[in-house]
Amino acid sequence: PSCGGHNSLTILGSRAASLTSVMISQLFSSPFNEDKKLLAFSDSVQDASHRSGFFSARTYTFNLRSAIQKTILAADRPVPFERLTNRFLDDWRQRLKPELFLATFLPPDMDWLEDYEAFRANGKLPEGSDLMSLLDRRLAWEIWSEYTFDCRIGRTLEKTGSSTLEVKPDLWQRTVETLLPQLREKIGPLRGLDQSALTGFLAGLIQNLKNRGAVDESNLAPYIESFGDTWQLGKQRGRALWRPNFSHASRSPVFLTSRGGERFQTLIRQSSNPMPTWYEDWLEKYFYGLDPTVADSAQAIYELVLAGLKESGLLFERNVKGARVWGLEPAAFQVTSSVVQFRCKYCSFSVSVGADDAAAFEDNHCMRYKCDGHFQRAADADDYYRRLYASGDVRRIFSAEHTGLLDRETRERVEDGFRKNDLPGDPNLLSCTPTLEMGINIGDLSSIALCSVPPKPSNYLQRVGRSGRVNGNSFVLTVANARPHDLFFYF
Repeated sequence: PSCGGHNSLTILGSRAASLTSVMISQLFSSPFNEDKKLLAFSDSVQDASHRSGFFSARTYTFNLRSAIQKTILAADRPVPFERLTNRFLDDWRQRLKPELFLATFLPPDMDWLEDYEAFRANGKLPEGSDLMSLLDRRLAWEIWSEYTFDCRIGRTLEKTGSSTLEVKPDLWQRTVETLLPQLREKIGPLRGLDQSALTGFLAGLIQNLKNRGAVDESNLAPYIESFGDTWQLGKQRGRALWRPNFSHASRSPVFLTSRGGERFQTLIRQSSNPMPTWYEDWLEKYFYGLDPTVADSAQAIYELVLAGLKESGLLFERNVKGARVWGLEPAAFQVTSSVVQFRCKYCSFSVSVGADDAAAFEDNHCMRYKCDGHFQRAADADDYYRRLYASGDVRRIFSAEHTGLLDRETRERVEDGFRKNDLPGDPNLLSCTPTLEMGINIGDLSSIALCSVPPKPSNYLQRVGRSGRVNGNSFVLTVANARPHDLFFYF
C-alpha cells in the first residue's frame, strides 16, 4: 500500500538466493578481493542449476551501475543525458579490450545468441557479426532505464544518492520566467501566483513524468503510437533482439495522454471516472490556496503549462489516433552526482533530486496521490552502495553449473575454464553440488558460499576446505534457510 508503484508490491524480507546474490556482487566488486572466484554449494542438482542462472542475472545490474557511476565521476561535471551513452561507450572501450568489453557488458538474456556462443568458444566474433552494435543499443537502453522508469526500483543510482537526472539550470530558469506571466494573465484563479509556487508545481510535475519513464528514447516510437502496447517492446518474431523481455504484465514506461483508459497516465479525468487524476490532484494541492475553484480551470491551466514546456524544449507532444501524448525531451536533462534526498513527513514517500533542483523540493507538497504531507530534506548519510558504485571494481560474474548431470567433456571444459580463466567469459563462479567437495582440482581459491547449511558436519568441513589452501585465509558464507534443518544446525 505504500510502495507508490503501479500494479506492484513491496516485499518485506528476501529469499536466500537474493541475499546471496547481493553478497556475491559485493565480494566481486571489492577492491580488497584479489582472487575473484567463488564456489557456491547447493545440496541438489535443481538448486545448483537454478542458482547459476539466477546469480548471473541478478549481479549484472550491480556491475553495470558501478561502470556508469565511474563514467559520471570521471567527467567531474554534470553530463548531458543525451550524451551519456556515447561517453560511457568511449570511456569503457578505452579501459577494456574489445573482447573483455563484450564479455563484461553483454547481459545474460543475450548470451544465447549464436555469435556470442562462437565468441565463447574461440575468443573472437565471427566475421561480419553485428553483436557489438546490438550490445551498444542494449547499453543505451539500460542507461536510459536506470534514470527513468527503473530509477526507483532496487538499489539504483538515484535511490543510493549516486547520481540522478536534473533539468539543465538555464532551461529551467527560462521556462519558469516565461510561464509565470502567462498563467497570471490568462488564468483568473492564478493571478496571485508567485515564482516559488510555480517552480514547486513544475518540479513535481516533471519529477513524476521522469520517474514513470515518460522520457523520449530513440526506439520508443511504436510503443508510444500504440498507447503503451508492450508487444512493441518485445522480441517477438526476431525484432529488437537487444532489448530485455517485456510482457503485458511487465512494468513499462508510462507517458502522459489526453485519452483515458490506457496504460499511460491520463491528464484530465474522463466523464465516466469520478476520481481525479494525479495531475488534477497535484494542481489542487498547489493552487487551492490561491482560489478554491481552481480545479474548474485545470484543463486551461495544463494547456498553458504543457504548451510552455513544449516551447522551452522540456516536453514533446505527438498526435496519436486522435489523442495527444506528452513526454520529456532527454536533451533537457543532465546527469549529476550531487544528489539530495527528500522524504514526506507523513507517508514516507521519497524522491531524489539534483542539488540544483533541491530548493524547489524544500517543504514541497508530497507527490504521492492524495497525500497531504510535505517533503523534508533527509539527513545526509553514508550510503554503502553509493561508495560501492563509486569505488568498487567493475568485474562481471560468469556463472556455470557443475553437477553430476554434466557429461564428462562439458564438466572438464567448465573446470578448465574456471581454473585457468584464459578466455573472456570463462566462469569465475561455479554453482555446484557436493560433487565438488573433494577429488577435483579447481585451483587456488579464497571464497566459498554455502547456499544452505550442509546436511552433515563432515560435508561442511569438506566444502569450506576447498578454499584458503594457499595462505590459510578464506571467506566463507553460510546461508541458513528458513527450514527446520538449517535453523537447527545454525542455532
